[in-house]
Amino acid sequence: MEEPRIEGIEEVVIAVKDADRSVAYFEDIFGMAFPFCWGIPGEKVRVRSARISETQLQFIESTDPDGVVAKFIREKGEGLNHIAFRVTNLKEMVKRLKEKGVKLIPEEIVTVENSDIPFRSGKAEYIFIHPKSACGVLIELVEAK
Repeated sequence: MEEPRIEGIEEVVIAVKDADRSVAYFEDIFGMAFPFCWGIPGEKVRVRSARISETQLQFIESTDPDGVVAKFIREKGEGLNHIAFRVTNLKEMVKRLKEKGVKLIPEEIVTVENSDIPFRSGKAEYIFIHPKSACGVLIELVEAK
């Protein structure tokens, strides 16, 4: 069995009220292009993404006023929401984290399949480490499938 490890930073994710406005601003000031756009209905989120080398810069906006991103913005304002690490053997990593008492959200790995996601095959598994278990930062662990 392959040892679980972090391979790189997959995403830096910024929560905003209006992803299109934020994308237009970054395109204007930095000359960037954000060719990727998709929704995650289960998370009540819409994503706009650019790839910079091996890392995505994402703007996420809530599609529901009661969604987790909308709540985040109400409580903390727009800004850095989370960082995602690209990992290998996510299942084993989650097992080890649980043994160490790390709080995960949700408690089980989530599978997402969407051809619009710029992540290898468009299919991935992910889970989040609660900020209380990660120095105040929400961390996503994601593995391509």
